[in-house]
Amino acid sequence: MQGLPPIALRGMRIDQAVALQEPDRVPFIPTWNNFYQLEYGVSFGDSMRDPMTLMPAVNHVMDRYEPDLLFLPTTFPSPAMNRAGALYSRYPGEFHKLGDDIPYQYIDNQFLEDEDYDKFLKDPTWFMFKLLAKKYKNFFGLEMLNPYAMNNSAIYSLAPLGIPPVQASLQAMMDTGNLVMENLGKMTAMSMHCVERGFIPFGTATCMCPFDEFADHVRGIMEACMDCIEEPERLEAALEICEQHIPTFIANAKMQHAKYLFVPLHCGTDDFMSLENYKKFYWPGLKKVLLAAIEAEMTPIVICEGKYHTRLEVLADVPKGKVIYFFEDTDLVKAKQILGDVACIGGGMPTEYLMMGDKQRVIDHTKKMIDLLAPGGGFIMTNSLAIDQVKTENLEAWKDTVFEYGKYR
Repeated sequence: MQGLPPIALRGMRIDQAVALQEPDRVPFIPTWNNFYQLEYGVSFGDSMRDPMTLMPAVNHVMDRYEPDLLFLPTTFPSPAMNRAGALYSRYPGEFHKLGDDIPYQYIDNQFLEDEDYDKFLKDPTWFMFKLLAKKYKNFFGLEMLNPYAMNNSAIYSLAPLGIPPVQASLQAMMDTGNLVMENLGKMTAMSMHCVERGFIPFGTATCMCPFDEFADHVRGIMEACMDCIEEPERLEAALEICEQHIPTFIANAKMQHAKYLFVPLHCGTDDFMSLENYKKFYWPGLKKVLLAAIEAEMTPIVICEGKYHTRLEVLADVPKGKVIYFFEDTDLVKAKQILGDVACIGGGMPTEYLMMGDKQRVIDHTKKMIDLLAPGGGFIMTNSLAIDQVKTENLEAWKDTVFEYGKYR
């Protein structure tokens, strides 16, 4: 591997770990949340208005921490969200009256009420117009549209398009689309900059598990989890509808020329559903996402948020050497025993160790995890929770220890 360009060396290191082999050293992939803003003094408001304000922070992260995969800033474009009137979150700016020092906050909403469940299952296209009007204040006119009534042979069926509230909503949608495209152009420029500097970005090409897609964006998290018990037949039917998003997400990732598909898992934790319900409602859709990514020649990086102590045997049902699982809270030694012949695993550094305590604890724990998990390959060093603000000396000690102690040869 000597003499390879840095980006090729990093790519080969990851490829070998995914293939359950031993590369030159243990790959190092920190995951960041608000670290770019908090560590480098960029306000949340500025970063949401223009992601390029984070470029100096991204450059410093590449220079000092040299990650084998670079987790790019995850900021949503507030100009687009303002134009749409996004009601499912709170974020800096005049729309929600929050200061620039307040981070983006997701709000769990129940957009699909119990009494509308059958309407959604019978006609999801019609219902999605109603849903968009609920989620975005400035799309309110969509509630006046019935796509099937507009699709007959008489031109008069298109009369609703002339109603002022509908036209205002359509204009807001077009304006929002333009602002989203502007933001995506900047994120693409950031990604290309990182590639030119020899780093492989990931995190912008994403796909959600169908259960999470339904829970996060339609039904509400608590309601969807309760549906496992109270509405199992309706839930199964709803999840089949939600699987329709998979091809679009895969196509978007391919348009980005992404090699890695970011798959964050939200509701699959031990705390939210039983193992039986996980197998019935969660895993079938997640497996379809993973197989679709593999078929498209991408490696899914699955972020198993929360407790995953009882799910390991289920996760093993994937093609060998094609998937990466990052764990927040599980027994990694047990994970290596169960998954080690099938999938690459990632973890090892509790984020709280980076936040609190001295660097010697970080060094000692890093060595312990490498001793336990690195032999035989198929291991990536990463952290548990995505990083907000930590002790810099701990973060640097972690990186330096992996780079030196994590060498295979």
